[in-house]
Order: sequence, then C-alpha cells, then structure tokens
Amino acid sequence: MPSGVTTALAMDVGNTKTAIGLFEGGDLLRSWRVSTRHWTPDELGLLLRTMLEGRGEQPPALLSFATVVPQVRHSIEKAAADYLGADVIEVCAATSGIRASYPRPEELGPDRIANAVAAVLLGNLPAIVADFGTATTFDVIDARGEYLGGAIAPGIGTAASELFRKAELLNPVDLDLPGSALGRTTAEAVRSGVLLGSAGAADRLVELLSPFAGDGAVHLATGGWAEGIAGVCRTPFVVIPALTLMGVNEVGRRCREGISRCPGR
Repeated sequence: MPSGVTTALAMDVGNTKTAIGLFEGGDLLRSWRVSTRHWTPDELGLLLRTMLEGRGEQPPALLSFATVVPQVRHSIEKAAADYLGADVIEVCAATSGIRASYPRPEELGPDRIANAVAAVLLGNLPAIVADFGTATTFDVIDARGEYLGGAIAPGIGTAASELFRKAELLNPVDLDLPGSALGRTTAEAVRSGVLLGSAGAADRLVELLSPFAGDGAVHLATGGWAEGIAGVCRTPFVVIPALTLMGVNEVGRRCREGISRCPGR
C-alpha cells in the first residue's frame, strides 16, 4: 500500500450512470459522472487512470464501490488492483456498519445502504432520504441512527420511458419542468403528469413515512433528478448531489480503519 497517500476513490455504479468521487478523508476533492457500461477490467482501469492523471492526481490507496449492476463487480476489483494498486471495499450490509431493523438486510441495495450511512454521518437525525434516480427510493433512519426501511418507486425517466413505449400516440419529449400544471399541448401535459406527478408522489410517500422516522426528521434528496424535482416538492428537501458517494467513501474509510459501527445517537 502506498505510503503517505490519504486519498480514496468512491464509485456509485447505477443502472444508467456511474458517479465517481476522489476523497481526502471525508472531503470530496473531485467528481466525475460517466455512463454505466459492462466494462472490461482494462477499459475501466484505463478510464480511472485517465481521469485521475487528467487532474494531476496520484492513484489512491483505496477504492470503495456500491453497484446495482453485479456484472461489473469483477471489473472494478481487477481494475483497482491492476491499474491503481488499490485496496477494494464493496458496500453491502456486511460492510456498512449501520444498524438495520430490517428482516433481510442482505436484500438492501448498496446505494440505499450508502445513503443511510451518509445520513448518519451528517448527524441530522432522524432522516428520510429520497434518491431520484433510475428508481426513486425512500429510506428512513431513526434518531438512533438505525435503518428502518423505506419504499421503492419507478424513477422519473423510467416511468416516462415506459409511458412512451406503451402509449402509441405519445411521442417522447424532453422532460423539462413545466411552468404550469395545466398542459395546453400533449407535450406540456406529459411534462406536467410525469414531473409534477412524481413530485406529488414523493410528498405523499414522505408524509406516510414520517411517523416511522419520528418528529423533526430531516429530508435529504440526491440522485440525477433531485435538484429539479426537489424544487417543486412541498417537502423541504435538502439536496446533496454527492450523498451516495459520501456514504460509499465512509463505508470504505471505516472498514479500512477497522471501525465496526456507524456512530448513531
């Protein structure tokens, strides 16, 4: 392991996009966003080396990752070893260090685990985390830092794609936020229904989940759609684009330092 190296790389591999962050301790130094592919180890290794060298950064000693695409796991592990010389830690229930009041924690998606870890790390508990990505997920963490559960809904882009696929008279449109809920054209009506409808669904789910979280819950939002959707929700979401990466990095840091638990209250 390289001496004197304090940086670590974190990867959040989603179904469509992959976020990559370079951290020093808990501070995010650099970030990248690329399309998710079924990379070979060489393709991914060269990509990571190129990104780091392009910013004048040395290879980190640790790469932590969360992936909802199991096929890329081997490529990440081999690329980290062959091209970075880095240790590798995968985010899962066994490595998370978070308390989970969940009958089968092994079923939890690693992105949801990372979001919960990041919420505990930030310390504003209880919390409800909404992740607006390919799926829209909601996760509840109580005042003690214990993960309780949540909800999973179709993501905004996913729902729109399925709508366009099934409804023959509807053509795909750009999903820009509408200026009004009243669509005066078919395209405007689709934008209103998909985007404002998703915002309303998010508000309703937060309302239903709030009793489980307890009084004074903080509402965090992340994911590719978060900044746009949070602005039209009634829920006072605090948008943290790098939330999942923060959680991935924290799991790696704690595992490497031999810390077994996330600090709850």
